[in-house]
Parts: sequence; structure tokens; C-alpha cells
Amino acid sequence: MYELKKKDRLCKNREYQLVYRHGKSYVARSVVLYIMKRSPQQPIRSGFVTGKKVGCAVERNYCRRLMKEVYRLHRSELISGYDLVLIGRSRMKYGTYADAEKTIMKLFKQAGLLKKA
Repeated sequence: MYELKKKDRLCKNREYQLVYRHGKSYVARSVVLYIMKRSPQQPIRSGFVTGKKVGCAVERNYCRRLMKEVYRLHRSELISGYDLVLIGRSRMKYGTYADAEKTIMKLFKQAGLLKKA
């Protein structure tokens, strides 16, 4: 249930490029969210990226783990039929889980990805 299986991830470079090129972006200080609409019957797929400017490999992995954990715990609240890419910025490496959750959930709400209550 909480696993991020291969069918739920963006795996190939061209899939990421498609989302960057044809998707819409939402920006916060520590995270950038790109979304691209697909068929509503298809499950939501996600990708997590951090650039070299974030820091060393340990810091980049920490940022990706934070983003993945927020996504994993809130995946059931998201509408299906989208590809999304979360890009961690250098400010995220100084944050906690609570900061990451607040920022990412704000971006999900701004993008209209949250299901109606």
C-alpha cells in the first residue's frame, strides 16, 4: 500500500522531459512542482529530482527522501490522471519533515491535485 512501485514512478528521461515541456509549474521557496494531465483512468505517476546545486550526495538524498515521504503519506488524497515531478531546491536541505509537508501540500492544493473532502 505504501510502496512506490515502478508503475507509479516516472522512470525514463523522456517522461521527465515531457512533463517539463508540456506541464505546468508551481513554485515555492524549497520545492518546484511540475504537473501534466493524463487520462483520468490512469494512476498518478511521480518523480523526485534534486540538482547538484543542492549540495553533496547526502544532502540531495535527504531532500529526495523528504519529498518521497510526504508524497507517500498523502498519495491517497491526490486525484489520479496526472504525472508530477517534485524538484527539491537548496533551501530544503535545512528544513524538517514538517516544513516539507507544509510546502508540498500547499503546492498540491494550489495545483488542484487534492480530492474534494
